[in-house]
Amino acid sequence: MTEFIAGIVPLIEAKTDSNGTIPIKIIDAGWGSSGYYSREVLQQAANDRVYAAGLQMYWNHPTKTDEKERPERDLRDLAGVLTEDARWDEQGPKGPGLYSRAKIFSAYRDAVAEMGPYIGLSHYVWGESKQGEAEGKKGDIITRIAAARSVDFVTVPGRGGAIAEAFRAARPPVPTDEQKAAGESSMGEPTLKLTLESLRKDHPEIIEALRKEIENSAAMKEAQAQQEKKLKETETALEEAKAENARLKEAQLLVEAKTFVEEKVKSAKIPDLTKARIVESLAKDPVVKDGKIDETAYAAKIEAAVKAEAEYLANLGVGKVSGMGAGAPTEKTLEESEKTLEERIKAFGGI
Repeated sequence: MTEFIAGIVPLIEAKTDSNGTIPIKIIDAGWGSSGYYSREVLQQAANDRVYAAGLQMYWNHPTKTDEKERPERDLRDLAGVLTEDARWDEQGPKGPGLYSRAKIFSAYRDAVAEMGPYIGLSHYVWGESKQGEAEGKKGDIITRIAAARSVDFVTVPGRGGAIAEAFRAARPPVPTDEQKAAGESSMGEPTLKLTLESLRKDHPEIIEALRKEIENSAAMKEAQAQQEKKLKETETALEEAKAENARLKEAQLLVEAKTFVEEKVKSAKIPDLTKARIVESLAKDPVVKDGKIDETAYAAKIEAAVKAEAEYLANLGVGKVSGMGAGAPTEKTLEESEKTLEERIKAFGGI
């Protein structure tokens, strides 16, 4: 699974209602920061409740440093949660796309209202993709959104550093040690002391969101582990198949080599015992090119071997030997020559 970030979608409404919620559009079909999202993939994500009620919304995407040092995200950056499952709306106020409602936490409501025209939303999800082409552009085509990490408030590109500075300024400050000891924040207000019980009572949506985050994380890790296991098994099977295929090719090549040598020496006027020895020797050492027998070079090698044997027999004076460049004939017959050769071989211990 790969992490994906979508393109930025402007806010529909920046000011919260009496319940502290705003309508939002999470994403629409088209090219995003990480790839192309088709209408069908987004509709399937809605059906799978990828963007379920309780999904967290953070103040900006995490940096690479944040991912390394605090992958669980900073609680001070938690700006809101979805209050309902996202749905595909073909007639949405901002065009077709995935819509929901979001509860903005009080610490961020004024910031969202003030920065509304200059900021937007971007999702942070896990999913699958492949290389392809869409709308005349090539790149990563998102084929599945498996799980969502968050839908975050982000700065709109091209607005410059001022809005990013405002983002950082809007984040709740970190109290000093003295303020902590005095029970006050850096703004002179009582420090918010959160407990698990108070969260369950006052912000059940956060507890539910955290539970889903943990479940999603565990499910993703398990899915990734299973995927890696299957990949390793496939790679092992492929290597074994390649090795077996190589052995079969080698065996087939040796069979073809033996047949080739037998055919080439068949007409040579040398003893059958000599033919058999040439076949046994050269069939084990074929001349190969591009995985196949190099017939021209192999034939020349066989001819040279036959000629050498013929000359050797002629020098011994063991018979009338001819064929494939054999030496001059002698008075002995071929049968007598072969018999004499066998006797001499036996005399040398069967060599």
